[in-house]
Amino acid sequence: MLWGRSRRDKVVVERFVAALNAHDADALENMAAEDFTYIDSWREGVRGRNKVMAAFRSLIAIDPGFGIEIDKIDWRDPHVLMSGRVNSQQFGSGRRAVWQVRVRDGLVAEFQAWAEGGPPPMSRMLAPTQAQDMSGRAAEKPEVG
Repeated sequence: MLWGRSRRDKVVVERFVAALNAHDADALENMAAEDFTYIDSWREGVRGRNKVMAAFRSLIAIDPGFGIEIDKIDWRDPHVLMSGRVNSQQFGSGRRAVWQVRVRDGLVAEFQAWAEGGPPPMSRMLAPTQAQDMSGRAAEKPEVG
């Protein structure tokens, strides 16, 4: 049943966002699939839970105020779509953003972000030796209903 799956996926993503905002890398790691993929606004990404978590720890080290605020959350099979704002001491607060998250077997498998106003190339900046071109895989920016 899609309705039940949509609710379960939203709950997983809400817990993931809460852990991200709490800067709880251990909780994030426990909620991420082993092949977890992060894709940034530049359509570059990092693959592999351990690599992405190392990049997240680097982000928190340089930007201890980093967090995201979710204004709206929706579900379109197979993704949870969110819109809101990114808050960052390093890169500017209140930047509007959209996220697309795929949950697989109760774990976050992919987290793709788009932010307004020329956001920094997060993958290349936080994991320079791990960043890959994901333009063939990355989705175009979705509209959140």
